[in-house]
Amino acid sequence: MTPEQQRHLARVRAQVDALDERLLALLAERGRVVDALWAWKQAEGLPQTDPRREAELVERLVSRARDLGLDSDAVRDVLRAIVGRKLTGG
Repeated sequence: MTPEQQRHLARVRAQVDALDERLLALLAERGRVVDALWAWKQAEGLPQTDPRREAELVERLVSRARDLGLDSDAVRDVLRAIVGRKLTGG
């Protein structure tokens, strides 16, 4: 690998690393919001999850992802792993 290729690779990897950090920060923020929502629902005697809303949310976001040129199946897999799950350790 040439020095220029190494510099280019390092720059792009730094961009990917920064994006990954932002993704984690957003997941943590989402987790805190969901925790607060679930605590409120529990205090109100409501069910924690709403499978119909979760399915609608996933489909809406998959449609948006498609508009952005993202792979629908991959995005659906990621969203299913996130939506309706407790992400925080607390």
